[in-house]
Amino acid sequence: MDDQILVTRYRIIELLYTEESVKTYLVEDITIPEQQFIIKQLRPETNNPQNLAWLRQSFFKEAKVLQQLGRENDRIQKIVACFEADEEFYLVQELIDGHELAEEILVGFPLREDQVINLLLEILDILLFIHYRNVIHQDIQPASVIRRYSDNRLVLVDFGSVQEMVTTIVGNLEYIPLEQLQGQPQYNSDIYALGIIAIAAIMGLSQNEISRLQSQKNLLTGEIIWRDRTIKVSRELTKIINKMVRFDYHKRYQSVTEVINDLQQLKNYQYQPQKLQFPRFRLIFIGITSLLVALIIGCFSQWLKPINNEQILYQEGISEYDQGNYQESVNNFTQPIKINPQNSVAYNHQDNTFYRLGNYEKVQANSSRAIALNPQNANAYYDRGFAWFGLGKYKEAIADYTKAIKLNSQNPYAYYGRGLARVKVQDYQAAMRDFNQAIALNSNYGLAYYHRGLVSIELGKKKAALRDFKTAEKLFQQQGDKSGYHKIVQEIKALQK
Repeated sequence: MDDQILVTRYRIIELLYTEESVKTYLVEDITIPEQQFIIKQLRPETNNPQNLAWLRQSFFKEAKVLQQLGRENDRIQKIVACFEADEEFYLVQELIDGHELAEEILVGFPLREDQVINLLLEILDILLFIHYRNVIHQDIQPASVIRRYSDNRLVLVDFGSVQEMVTTIVGNLEYIPLEQLQGQPQYNSDIYALGIIAIAAIMGLSQNEISRLQSQKNLLTGEIIWRDRTIKVSRELTKIINKMVRFDYHKRYQSVTEVINDLQQLKNYQYQPQKLQFPRFRLIFIGITSLLVALIIGCFSQWLKPINNEQILYQEGISEYDQGNYQESVNNFTQPIKINPQNSVAYNHQDNTFYRLGNYEKVQANSSRAIALNPQNANAYYDRGFAWFGLGKYKEAIADYTKAIKLNSQNPYAYYGRGLARVKVQDYQAAMRDFNQAIALNSNYGLAYYHRGLVSIELGKKKAALRDFKTAEKLFQQQGDKSGYHKIVQEIKALQK
């Protein structure tokens, strides 16, 4: 079916998946050079004219709703177009450069509790948006969540609501509660499916093991029995997950907001410093001592306050960054910069946070200020190089990475960054030299091996590419980089064909 043109516009490149009544294609828009999309071809299970007329009306109405959702929220896959041809329905969807969530959680390794909480909160944030607009996803599963490479954020794809309307095919049964199977999906049907994802992540189930959850249900109550002594999870999170996957949807969380509130309380509780218990006489002693210290500090407050505030807020910014609270980290770093506009180190750390948030314009502006304050600041040139790269200005990125390397020739990441930028301008020989140097400085740099392998393919050196991919595979596995590991496995398979 390759090279077939749909509605005189979309050329089929590859058939990606096929099911009983659904086919998924990778296509390119021949009216826009190098623009690729995903097309779902939905074949109705009826040829009755009246039924088809109803399906046609319902399909275009639902597709229009999903189009609006994608316009309003960039963490929802965009519906580019929809059309009908030969009594079959087509959805043209945005192609998202990323990997399925399944590559992070269904790989046989349990996630830490804090990772699961952050994962749930990020997906719940998207569900809150769609539920508020009276839409139920109806197919929440790891394959319906994509980790986007450009900003490392999760994106929700493949709404089951429109597919099931046309084909009556339901999604993966492991994630579907009883009321949805009975044709009565509720908003908390999506919460149930997300709870199953959380259990799989906590237990470290593989793709093939997820079905075993169905055999772990209590025969009388229908509730899933999953927690045992071998699973490292707190009672508080267990309680939340159990309420998410209640058999009876009336006993389940009734809204996404309720789940978010409970998870955020648990997250705040986890990060609270422990309070020490002291005997009464020690408390009295400490109270008197604290009073004296307060009096002394009060006398010198005008001298101490700016220094202490700057240092405390700076450390809080680092702490929030380490915990993945990037917006809070930005706010904390803003204050020491206000107190001391000459604090180029605070600019550097704030750059890292803005980069995590995908705000490359802010990174570029901050690093430029840091360079103005200290023209010998190698990290600032390095940060600005990453910003230029994120903004698609690869020549500027190469120039800043080169300056960073002149100031600090022992930073493997600067060579790696310049190598990536040189690949973008198709200067493969120079990129190869940069990746070589990055590996010479850090022999465990898995990403450098991976990208050197990609450059070797461009240069026609498949054996060298395979060697680098296999080295990267070992390093990703040793370092617990599940995403990198599964990506490199696919590259090795492709080369060995």
